[in-house]
Amino acid sequence: MEAKKVGCIGGTVALMGALGALLTGIANFGGLFKGSAADPPANSSAVATAASPAQPPAASTTPAAPATVYFQGHLDFGHFNFDLNPPKRTGDTYVWGGGGVFESYHDAAKLAVWTSGGTPDRAGCASTVDEQGKAYISGTEKGNHVCGRTAEGRVFRIDVTGVAETFDGGATGDVTVWNK
Repeated sequence: MEAKKVGCIGGTVALMGALGALLTGIANFGGLFKGSAADPPANSSAVATAASPAQPPAASTTPAAPATVYFQGHLDFGHFNFDLNPPKRTGDTYVWGGGGVFESYHDAAKLAVWTSGGTPDRAGCASTVDEQGKAYISGTEKGNHVCGRTAEGRVFRIDVTGVAETFDGGATGDVTVWNK
């Protein structure tokens, strides 16, 4: 009967050893996901290094390049197509400003007045036009910023420097047009 007890104890020890090896393997396998090549599992660095999947390259933290300026200058408003450099009239497709009004003819641009403080950058103007853009805006006055997007996708800003008293008088403004 004693022989059976020894065999049972030996089997228990063998089973415990196998269970221990299995748990060690699971711990090492889990370490592949929790650790890194710089921090492998303590009991088997060779396993973690050899079996680790290739790591994807780190995401770039370089900020996006600022938008480049396509045109910048002062304009006495008449009829301007901001897809041209310098802006000028092209047939019936143009933006006109006068008497507190800015209007886009034949889909030359979508327009919106900047209502937040400060001077909008390209992203601010693009967002404003996306939310409020239309072909006709009124009530503009000296000091306003008019944002727009041309038919070809260029974002622009008109810093209104003057508005004529009458509807037939022109507006003046410092204009910045950014590349697409």
